[in-house]
Formats: sequence, structure tokens, C-alpha cells
Amino acid sequence: MKGAAGLLLLLCAACVAGRPVQAPVPVLAEPPPGVRLHTGAPEGGPPYRLFLSEDATAARPHRLLVWLHPSGSDGLGLVEPLVADFARRGFALLTLSRKDFSGWRGVDANAVMLKGVPDAARVPGVDARKPVLLGYSAGAQMALELWSARPGAFGGLVLLAGAPRFSRGDESTPPTGAAYTRVPLLAVVGEGDGDGPALWRRASETWRAAGVPLQTREVPGRGHEWLLLEPAEREAVLAWLEALPPVAGVMPGSLASGDEAVLAWLDALPPVE
Repeated sequence: MKGAAGLLLLLCAACVAGRPVQAPVPVLAEPPPGVRLHTGAPEGGPPYRLFLSEDATAARPHRLLVWLHPSGSDGLGLVEPLVADFARRGFALLTLSRKDFSGWRGVDANAVMLKGVPDAARVPGVDARKPVLLGYSAGAQMALELWSARPGAFGGLVLLAGAPRFSRGDESTPPTGAAYTRVPLLAVVGEGDGDGPALWRRASETWRAAGVPLQTREVPGRGHEWLLLEPAEREAVLAWLEALPPVAGVMPGSLASGDEAVLAWLDALPPVE
């Protein structure tokens, strides 16, 4: 974990340096036309905001997309302006409205998965059986930790400005097992983001050889920063989301209360900052 932790600290510093490339858009006060806003505050879980298309119904629900913020920011001004785009592709976006945004701890991730996701799943029109994780910088690293802990819980991962390194593996040693071959991953990295592009190129070889369905994109002219500024990059991510395999079965997607070993392991993780 020492190498991964060091890289995460570098990612944090780079994120702070890269963020001024574009001033964040103000957090949405009201949802855009055609999208409704639901707020929740589950007992023992983080308060959240859930953006859901007015076209989503119990008979035709939209899939849950969970935002995992970068260190030092809630990132709402970056991701919430995309809610209409997500809704048009059949996704409901869950963001956190109150939390310690300095970084991520395992207990934070457990609270989101055990309390926030099940609470959002009760909203009519939401399909939370296998939520998709959308992580930026430190949020991307926490998405990888969750995936490595219980891959069968998730329908896919979008990793923005992250790196293929986490406590159970790295670019050369991916997790092995059938469950990891069924969760599509999309990694988007700026071509000037330090060693990030080279690490993902290495992962493209070794992870795919292990059966992990990984796709990578390098964004020209960008460093460690928000990578969905340009329409072409946004559309590439949206198209990838829209093409995800449909969710099958009725098994709950989020971490379950019986996953004591997983939960204890996540709680013991060093902070992801």
C-alpha cells in the first residue's frame, strides 16, 4: 500500500494545482427541465442529492450513478451540470451534499454503500441493483478500492484522473477472478498527468490479459484536472455509460450488512486524500 498511498498524495497535490484551469460551475439550485431532485438524509449515512429523469418510473427505472468526489472538494459544480446528459442516457445521479470532503476513508465508502445507496433505491424510478461509480481523482481511487473489495456489487466504473493503483493491486498485478471480468472499467487520463498515461497503458496490457474489461482514453493537452470540459470527451463517457450491459437478476447491488469482512477491511484503509 505504500506505493499506492504515495501516488494518492501526488494525485491530491496535482488536483489542487490543476483545478483552476476552469472555474467550477455553481452548484445547481434547481434541477434542469425534465429532471427532478430528491434529497435524502438516511440515519447513519451521508445526506445526498439524487437527480432523476421525470421519464423514469418503477416499470422503467434509470440506473444509479454514484459520484465519488476528489479530495478537497465536493465536486458538485463539476458533475451536477451534467445531470440532464446522464438522464437522457438512462442514469440517475447521486451526489453527497454533506461530508468531510478533504478525502475518503473506508468508513465513508461504507456509509455511502450501506446507507445512501439503499435509501436512494427506495425512490420510485431508481434501479440501484448494481450502481455505476463515477470517481474523480481521489474518488477514482476509492472506486477502485470498492471494486477490488466486492466487484460483483457494481455495474461499471468511470475513473477520471485516477491511476491503476490500489491496496490490492496495481498496473502490473490486477485482481484475478471471474467477478473482475464482468465489471467494465473506463479510465480517462490527461496526457500530461505525470506517470498516469504510462501506468494506464501498462494496465491496458496486464489487466486485459487477466480478463478485466478495461478501456482507456488519454485527453490531449490536459493534466491532472477535470477531463469532461470538451464536448467530445463528455460524449465519449456518456456513450460508454449508455452501452453498459443491462442489469440482470434481483440481487441488491450495494454492499450488504452481512459483508463483515469487506466492511472491516474498508474501515481499516488509510485515508485516500
